Amino acid sequence: MHGGHEMAIDEFLELVRRHQIAQANAMLPQGIAGSSRLRHQELLMFAAVRAILLEAGHSEFESDEIASEVMGRLG
Repeated sequence: MHGGHEMAIDEFLELVRRHQIAQANAMLPQGIAGSSRLRHQELLMFAAVRAILLEAGHSEFESDEIASEVMGRLG
């Protein structure tokens, strides 16, 4: 991954840590991790990260790549 992408990923992870972007599973009760609700929240978070990246001037390909990496690191 390019150095600029790594910086963007780190910035998004910091936003999650500061609760400026809600982590997908942070508010869900135990036992529903496999539910469609979790998947829906993950997709919403992915879409939010991707939209921010597109607005910042990244290409669709870069935005998808960076958003995927952010989500992967969040686990």
